[in-house]
Amino acid sequence: MTRADPAGTRPQPERRARVRAILAGSVPNLVQWFNLYVYATFAPYFRTEFFPADSPDSLVYVYGLFALTFVVRPLGSWLFGRLADTRGRQQALVMAVTVMSLGSVVLAVAPTERSIGAWAAVVLVVVSIVQGIATGGEYAAATVMLSESGSRGHRGFFASFQAMTIVGGLVLAQALLLLLQMVGDRAAISQWGWRVAFVAGGVAGLASLWWSRGAGRAASVTPPTPTGARRPATMAELLRGCGRPLVWVILLTAGGSAAFYTATVTVPYIVREAAFGAGGAGAESAATGVMLAAFVVLMVMQPLGGALSDRIGRKPLLVAFGALGVLGAGFLVNAAARIVSPPAVFGILILAFAVLTCYLSVNGIAKAEVFPPHIRALGVGFGYAVANSLCGGTAPLVYHATVGDGGVGFVVYLTVLLAVTLVAAIAMRGGVPSALDAPREHA
Repeated sequence: MTRADPAGTRPQPERRARVRAILAGSVPNLVQWFNLYVYATFAPYFRTEFFPADSPDSLVYVYGLFALTFVVRPLGSWLFGRLADTRGRQQALVMAVTVMSLGSVVLAVAPTERSIGAWAAVVLVVVSIVQGIATGGEYAAATVMLSESGSRGHRGFFASFQAMTIVGGLVLAQALLLLLQMVGDRAAISQWGWRVAFVAGGVAGLASLWWSRGAGRAASVTPPTPTGARRPATMAELLRGCGRPLVWVILLTAGGSAAFYTATVTVPYIVREAAFGAGGAGAESAATGVMLAAFVVLMVMQPLGGALSDRIGRKPLLVAFGALGVLGAGFLVNAAARIVSPPAVFGILILAFAVLTCYLSVNGIAKAEVFPPHIRALGVGFGYAVANSLCGGTAPLVYHATVGDGGVGFVVYLTVLLAVTLVAAIAMRGGVPSALDAPREHA
């Protein structure tokens, strides 16, 4: 005789499917951003391997190529966004991670400037372009997959796992740097440590593909399909039918992206350099440990921010980010260069990260909510990629190119972009059903 299970003794099938969908989108997202942050974190160390060691502008060059990865992101968002809207989110995600991981493997074994001269820089340029295309496509697929996986009233929490795994990639890159600093000095990391980092990124990415394909099938992650004829997921359709939400996504992303890369790429560099100047290699390792601990806190903050947005809405958090960002951007940049006490640095970072969470935890779901399902991945990805190519990835480059003026130009640049995001957040509609709440009607 079969006895029915008491209510609540086992997860409902729908809930299990949602959990699998989170894992199917989050794990590839984690390794994708780990690969990206390996480049950003180790750039100050491998710059002399791809450019002449005596060049005073090698750091500007290497972050210029980091910015190049953002310039080509719109192409990736178009290619992979169309694939995600027509063939499925999971397939697009797997392909993007494959391309990104292979790029890291190529960099791990790439010959240096001492071996092949200027051709070493050419290799770095080509890989940067390819990985930029992959990142532009992966963001759209992961954002939409996680946003569509949640149920009404819980979508912010579900979608925030994308932000959590983005920061998780940064945590892994910082942890790897700290480990290498404990094993060797700056010279050792510049000679071989960065290769270890790229090997780790490539292997992690390729290993995640095997896992994610099975998880994606188990989760049955497919885009919502409207009744009737399928509408085209083309750029013409996006510009003609969704021009206003597309512009809004670009404006919202401008300051948020610049602030994110300032906090996760530029500020860690400033903190490490200030510590090294004050106390040498030991102080630099301690600063890296402080950054790692702060990034772990930032990672944990993301689901909290997403859950809060399910209660009070996305708009209050985005407005708070814009307003506090405009007021505090200059303080953060200046404090990172002048304060070397680890407890003080940690405290300042946590305050800055709390503000950043107001944007990072909800920006993906806020963007997904303004597009209908048949073109959601393309709309989210292309709008994000355009803003990133103009504002986000350029932040480290602008800082290093303007550092001679004491950082004033960079602070003005960052504050203006944050003001743009603030205006977009204020203009946002709040408290109304979104396209995610009724996908069939909006398709």
